[in-house]
Amino acid sequence: MKLEEIFNIYNGISSDKVIIKSIKTDEYSVPYLRPSNNFSNVIAGYVDPSEIPEKYLFGPEEIFVSTDGQGSHTYSYVSTCVFVPNSNVAVLIPKKDMKLQEKIYYANCITLNRYRFSYGRKPKGERLASLILPSAVPQDIANAKVDFGNDLSKPFMVHPRTGLKTSNWKWFKYSELFIIDRGRGARLNELLNEGSTPVITSTDRNNGLSGFINRSAYHSGNVISVARNGSVGEAFYQPIPFCSTEDVHIFTPKFELNIFRAMFFITIIRMEKYRFNYGRKWGLSRMRNSLIKLPVTNSGTPDFQSMERIIKSLSYSSQLL
Repeated sequence: MKLEEIFNIYNGISSDKVIIKSIKTDEYSVPYLRPSNNFSNVIAGYVDPSEIPEKYLFGPEEIFVSTDGQGSHTYSYVSTCVFVPNSNVAVLIPKKDMKLQEKIYYANCITLNRYRFSYGRKPKGERLASLILPSAVPQDIANAKVDFGNDLSKPFMVHPRTGLKTSNWKWFKYSELFIIDRGRGARLNELLNEGSTPVITSTDRNNGLSGFINRSAYHSGNVISVARNGSVGEAFYQPIPFCSTEDVHIFTPKFELNIFRAMFFITIIRMEKYRFNYGRKWGLSRMRNSLIKLPVTNSGTPDFQSMERIIKSLSYSSQLL
């Protein structure tokens, strides 16, 4: 279903229309929220609720979405207190009664769509309204235990009923799962931000995007990019065709890849960062022969369906992205 079929969307108030204090007082007591990729950093300051139009005052347990900011857009959370959103934050009010667990679920579903807006597109207006979301919440999520935060430094957390067991997982070489090649198509000194083809580099920000170039894409979309130098081990899902510098390796799947499977692999790949903290590069040969531990089917092959289920469960509970 489209997001606008499930929620009414309300925009926040611009910072030039409110008086913001950096310290909370009896008068300036309501948090004024901004976009952030970290729940503990969403408070821009405090405002006097008596000076705020009622339509901009929202209560606890409401979904709010960051709609701007290179490193912050699309991150979505559930409020833990009364708040006022700024103009780059949208608030989603359910059209039907919705449990807290369901709101947390949908907030994380929205965050999972962050990759769709990583190339200069903002999740605003019709783009946000037309975002496709599940029409129903899985029963195990709807019935999960919720820890209630008492302020905006602690997000609501949903705890799955069962833990993740990896004892029966098996090791695979990356080369068994992906065709791994060096990135091609662009050099850093060519980035003039002219053109429409994304250029992916070894940065750890903005989905690896450092600019655009006026030439045809060298790499296809629906692949994973992994930095071999610079921010070694930083991995991102690339949904659309792009060019890349040579400091990035491109993982083209030998299986059917989707965003959930990609997020599973990205999470594990990023766990390898610690191996390369002292100037060591993750070269092409070493990367192809590196091992990754995966859930398997009864026949011993990678269980991609389990990977999807794991990612969905983890993301709903702790903002995996």
